[in-house]
Formats: sequence, C-alpha cells, structure tokens
Amino acid sequence: MTVHNPFDGGAEAQRYAAGRPYFHPAVLERLRPLLNGHTLGADVACGTGLSSLALAELVNEVRAFDSSEAMLTQAPAHTRIAFAQAPAESLPLPDHCLDVLTVSQAFHWFDRAAFLPEVQRTLKSEGVLFLYDCYFLGEMPQQPDFGGFAEAYFGRYPTPPRHREPFGSSEAAQAGFGFEENHFLLDLPFSLPGLVAYLLTHSNTLAATARGEPEAEIRAWLTEQLSHFFVSPGAERAVRFRAWYAALRPLPV
Repeated sequence: MTVHNPFDGGAEAQRYAAGRPYFHPAVLERLRPLLNGHTLGADVACGTGLSSLALAELVNEVRAFDSSEAMLTQAPAHTRIAFAQAPAESLPLPDHCLDVLTVSQAFHWFDRAAFLPEVQRTLKSEGVLFLYDCYFLGEMPQQPDFGGFAEAYFGRYPTPPRHREPFGSSEAAQAGFGFEENHFLLDLPFSLPGLVAYLLTHSNTLAATARGEPEAEIRAWLTEQLSHFFVSPGAERAVRFRAWYAALRPLPV
C-alpha cells in the first residue's frame, strides 16, 4: 500500500492553519502527571505549531519538527519553541536528550520501523512518547440527523490510504516500550464557517483537491449540507470528538 501524506503543500498548510481547532491542551493535561522531567520536549510532525504551543505549557523548551516547510511557515513565533524541518524518522537531536516526545494526529503517516528506534535514541530512560489524536465522530449532540451528513461526507470524500496496522501493547513491546492508552469524549464548539474550514483540513478533502476538485466547490457543498444545523452562520454548535492518547516508555534493557 502506498501512503502519501497530503499535508505538505502551501495551499494545504494555509487551510490547516485556518481550520484546525486548538484541542491539544485538553489532551496534554493527561500527559502532565506522567512527566518525570520538564527540561526538553520534542513535538514531531508539528504542522502549524498548535501542538507545540500546548507542549510549551508543560516543558521549559520545545524542539518542533515537521517535514513540510510550508506548514512551518504558518507556525507562530514563540520564545521557547524552535521550529525546524525534519522527517519524523530522522531527528536532528542528540542521543537521550528528551524528557518527552509528542505526536499529534500524525503517527499513521510515519514509517514506524524507522520512527520508533529514533524515539528510543532520543528519549531519556525515564522519558515518555505521547501519541494522541482527536477523531471526528460525525456526531453533533442533540442532532441525530447529523449522522446522515457524516455518511454523505465520507461517501463523497473517502479517507485516503494511511498506515492502519494495529499498534497496541504487543507492538509497543516489540519496539522496546511499555504502553498504556486511554480515550475520552470531547465536545468542541464550531460556527458554520468554522466547521466548514475544519473539514477542509481533513485528508479526505485535501485528497479531493489534489484530484482536481476546486476547493470552492468543496466549500460550497459542505456549507449547503451543514447550514440547516445552525440557526445562523455565526452561531456555535458542539461537535463531538473522541480524544485518544497512548503513553509509551522505554523498557529497561
């Protein structure tokens, strides 16, 4: 299976910066009690820097990396975050320097066989790899017919290929890590334009644009399909997500 990360171009980065919600602190609060050190953290596949900003609330210094130069140009300046272009599988970091390494919504794009040894190389013995995501469930509380929109949406814009191989405690152990995971529901507020902008950052709609469908047409279809869920474009409705995280620590040798 060929896996192509669609988040690497200038137009994609602009859509990402305009539409992604800042859910990251709500998940990283679960990381706070797991930290044994707070000196240095790395945020890998940082995108436009939202995940890096959240990590900077937990550690003194953040090194943030993304393979896309276009994504990094959208990242905000921060006195304790250093952004640099680098692939997840080859990080410009010394051995065993990190207290924590975070990956938000990107592990499924990585070459795991190359990435996990790189984590082993860069983490301290008491460090933690924190993988996390926030999944769009296609649910809107008190709006059961929102599921009909979600079905039409994923039917029209199917999810492109990604690494879907199982990854749990046995796979983590084979790579030399202990493993614990959890998930919880998270309701995020969106206006109509905000929800459309968010869906335009999905790999589904980015892939549709790459195939030749104009962004304006996707935006118009989404707006038409979603408009009756909002009393006015500026009004906000909660959309339900499933937040997931996994904490991995190097096993003793």
